[in-house]
Amino acid sequence: MKREHIWVHHEWDATTNWKLREGGYANVSSVKQGEEIAFHISNSRSYYEIFIFREGAERELVKTITGLQGALQDVPELGYQDGFGWAPVASFRIPEDWKSGVYVATFSTAQGLREILFVVRPKSPCGSLLLTVATNTYQAYNNVGGKCFYDYISTDRQHAKLVSFDRPLQADCLGNFYIWDQFFTSWIDAEGYSVDYCVNGDHDAEPDILTHYKANVRFGHDEYNSRNECLQLQEFVRDGGNLILFGGNCFCQEIELRNNQRQIFCAKPYYHDRPTPERPETSFLNFIDDLRQRTIGVFYTSFVHTKTDDPNVFLAPTTEDWGYYRVCDPDHWVFEGTGLKAGDVFGQEDSIVGVEADAADLVYVDGRPQYTGKDGVSREYRILAIADCLVPDASHLTRAGNARGIGRCYGTVAINETEFKGTVFNAATIEWGHGLYRDDSVVARITRNVLNRLGR
Repeated sequence: MKREHIWVHHEWDATTNWKLREGGYANVSSVKQGEEIAFHISNSRSYYEIFIFREGAERELVKTITGLQGALQDVPELGYQDGFGWAPVASFRIPEDWKSGVYVATFSTAQGLREILFVVRPKSPCGSLLLTVATNTYQAYNNVGGKCFYDYISTDRQHAKLVSFDRPLQADCLGNFYIWDQFFTSWIDAEGYSVDYCVNGDHDAEPDILTHYKANVRFGHDEYNSRNECLQLQEFVRDGGNLILFGGNCFCQEIELRNNQRQIFCAKPYYHDRPTPERPETSFLNFIDDLRQRTIGVFYTSFVHTKTDDPNVFLAPTTEDWGYYRVCDPDHWVFEGTGLKAGDVFGQEDSIVGVEADAADLVYVDGRPQYTGKDGVSREYRILAIADCLVPDASHLTRAGNARGIGRCYGTVAINETEFKGTVFNAATIEWGHGLYRDDSVVARITRNVLNRLGR
């Protein structure tokens, strides 16, 4: 599945989902072993069953709930904001022996299959890696009930600033899980790494959540994060922990979790506009105390899919000219065992530099790219690989924001091993997980190198 296609779910008009009468949601986004979870479901079928699967290397059926009687429940006018308020139809206590991970509860309705995603956490830390599922971003794009954080997929083309977790995710994609995240979670489970799972909100709820882990791993599209989440990760790395990112457009927008973490607020005062002296308000983390730069070491996001007015035409389509990284620093341990040399490319067959990729202001010195530090990104980052990108409006590439038209920019793979006790590694593209299709791929080898060095 190439990047021109996987962006489609974000293009769905709100009218596709805003009156979704049949579906369901859980009362929590994550639940620990031994704790209780409840499912809130609207279903016109007379009787139905719920099948619960753990999503790992294989889809494993772990529980079946039978004998449920269907009943349709109303969709409130402001359900997207205040929650749907559906009555619970089933609840149970998570068994102590359920492995931490992503779980999906599936059931039939008159409108087709519907699913509920939730994360099971360990009762106490077990693994050396903590994987954070980007459920904040799932809800940011979720327009079930009518609105989300985006004008173009909200009713009346007016986005909301406050949305609820108490509503179904879009049918067929479950936020970003089936689009991007499942590729990474399936792969890391198959590889046998010692992994615990959590969601964004767990970082806000538990200031010491990272204490017992060697590394925190982010993947896919982790775009919406709180100030607390940023500061917690910065402290973690300063104290010797490692932050590993295999995702793009991460830590882009500041949010606030409210109402016992069942609502998410994002100001977006001028939607996508950057701040100006006349309008200084912003939700962009790179303009708020350099939180993005200080946390993950990038400033801007390249919109690599670069949509045009024609939904079938892209400025940077999947061709031999786009979608891959070029090696800049082949002697670094990240490339051990790959056989790559300076100038070699990788990820081309899977177009891994796609949809969105991140970087910062850079210059070439003696033929190698280096960050300048002008945008708040530390010059301690070492650029290991670089990708060519295009954007239709390049105003976000500089603090001044004065670029216009089609701009050429970059995506980067970079690492900071020298500034803190810990390390930040950032393979900054949404599509990285799609490069894990093949066990013998260079992308998989690089991923193993990073996890083995920083996560064990």
